[in-house]
This record gives sequence, C-alpha cells and structure tokens, in this order.
Amino acid sequence: MNQRFVGRRLSAAQFTVAVRGLRVSPRNIELARAALVDGVPTSVLAAQSQLTRGAIDRTVRRIYEAHLARHDAPMEWREVHLTVPRSMAERFEAQAAAVIAEHDFARRLEVAVGRQSSGKRGAGG
Repeated sequence: MNQRFVGRRLSAAQFTVAVRGLRVSPRNIELARAALVDGVPTSVLAAQSQLTRGAIDRTVRRIYEAHLARHDAPMEWREVHLTVPRSMAERFEAQAAAVIAEHDFARRLEVAVGRQSSGKRGAGG
C-alpha cells in the first residue's frame, strides 16, 4: 500500500461521508471500513475474505482519497498528528468530528441559501 495511506484511520462518521456516492460493492465497503475505522490490517482481511491484499488496498486508498477530496478545510485549519493516550484521542477525535460536521453543515447551508436567493430573484424578474 502507498506509504501515504499506511496507518491512516477514519472515524465512523468520516467513513460514512467518504463512501457516500462512491460505486463500491457492499462487501468492499465492509472490508475497507474494517481497515480504516477498526484498524484491521489488510493482510488479515485478505486472508479472511479470500481477496488479494492489493484489491483491498485499492479500495481503502480510493475511499481515503474520497475523504481527502471532501475535506476542504478552511485555510486557517491545519492537520495535526498526535500520539496520545486512547481516552484523550477519542475525546479529541469526537471534538474534531463535531467541528468538521458543523463546518460542512454551514458550507452546505450557504450553498442552499445562495441557490434559493438566486432562484427567487430569477422568478421575480
């Protein structure tokens, strides 16, 4: 697997957003979720599923790239890699997911309001 994706993890919420709209079989989504969310090594998943590790790695990479493409963070945000106790990491991940969800919701709301505004102007004129 490409070094860029080794050790990468997603929260369950991030994974759900990343796979939305992708054409991936339910079985491959299940395997990729096990790798990205649960941290199961792809070699173990390959042995259990009778697929090649490369096939699973490609699906994991595709979903992780979809996550990166959808994660259009504001310029003032920055990516942080930490090694902390599990309890601390879980709290931090939950807070980060909440902030990202709020940001995504606000961005979608702006787009929706913008569409409504432009639609109303067009209908009135």
